[in-house]
Amino acid sequence: MDLRRTNLIQELRTAREELLNINFATDTVDTERSKRIGVSRPYAVVDEWRIKWTATLRRFNSFTRTNIAYDIGNKIDEYSQEEDPEIFNEIRPELVALIDFGLNNLDQMYEVKPLLLDDYIKRVKDTKLVELLKEFNAIKDIAPNHAAIVFRTILCLIIQEKAKRVNPTSNTATRTDLSPTMINSAKSEGILSGDEQRLVDSFVSTHKDIYDLVAHRPGIMIDKNEVDTMVDLLNKLLPSIIN
Repeated sequence: MDLRRTNLIQELRTAREELLNINFATDTVDTERSKRIGVSRPYAVVDEWRIKWTATLRRFNSFTRTNIAYDIGNKIDEYSQEEDPEIFNEIRPELVALIDFGLNNLDQMYEVKPLLLDDYIKRVKDTKLVELLKEFNAIKDIAPNHAAIVFRTILCLIIQEKAKRVNPTSNTATRTDLSPTMINSAKSEGILSGDEQRLVDSFVSTHKDIYDLVAHRPGIMIDKNEVDTMVDLLNKLLPSIIN
């Protein structure tokens, strides 16, 4: 592999890591100095990241004739006035996927993986949630029924962490009982976004064996294939509480 390609791969990996480390809730840039007047704070933060890596993205374009710089710009420029950091947390995985596409094109040995639990766990702040996620990740393929029981608590903790960000004084954020009614509490207080609430409602209604019955009904067990359903929901909910 030639030196330019090797360097470009390393730069894209660094750009990817920096994108994952952005805290859209608190990070800031000097909008006046950077001429980003009239745009939202979280947009200015991701735009700062984009400008920093523009030369790298353009070099990728010249290597592959694929304009991911344009695609990234299009994705974020639609939200230049958006103030809600959770919107940018939703966009982030799409931007990472574009970088991963670039890495895969440059280096066939690079294994492109979706953002999975390992990526998210190290960015979760709540100690109990981190430990339960680690345990879930360790046992999900060898003890799916135990994983399903742990998952119930994990889902409640994720919802509570989201509540602490959205409405710190809400009942969902301050309650000490991590029971399944946490979902109803969050729904009544509007804690989850519309898409998140639909995901949770759909999961609970179609996978009650995972969410409830395996822990409370004799004779109920789950199949290993259902583990993917749990992981998929976690991958969709965790971005809203990291950083």
